[in-house]
Amino acid sequence: MKKQWTVTAADGMNHVIEYKGRSLLVDGQKYPLKSSNWFIQLIDYAINFGETQCRLVVMGNKVDLAVNGRYLGSGEPYQPIASLPVYVSVLAGISCVLGFLMNSWLGLCLGVLIGVMYFNLALKKKNGIIVVAFIIASILQVALGIGVAFLLS
Repeated sequence: MKKQWTVTAADGMNHVIEYKGRSLLVDGQKYPLKSSNWFIQLIDYAINFGETQCRLVVMGNKVDLAVNGRYLGSGEPYQPIASLPVYVSVLAGISCVLGFLMNSWLGLCLGVLIGVMYFNLALKKKNGIIVVAFIIASILQVALGIGVAFLLS
């Protein structure tokens, strides 16, 4: 994914900010980016030009630049990304392993999709729904595994 913005700083100078995958280019100078989560791309990187404050925010496949507290893409006010609770990563991992054990590679793929759903819910701050979704998804994965085993025997 590639995004580019031109920001006019308070001193009147234009600066080009470009996001390319895991790297950031500011006026041609490259800065490596690191996600704060191992499962989903989660980046909140500060760039300052004197009094002009910019924040590159990456959540999954959504990328936007906030300038002086307002996102350029959506126009919404900037809010810092809170770190995701550890239990979200644990539940996503359990869903992947359970899916693989119950349904082989198809179950692993299903577990990954379910894990992505957990992270999306966490990013939307719907943490109470994550546990309910985990319970329902686990029951469905076990039922699918038993159903497939029953059909094959």
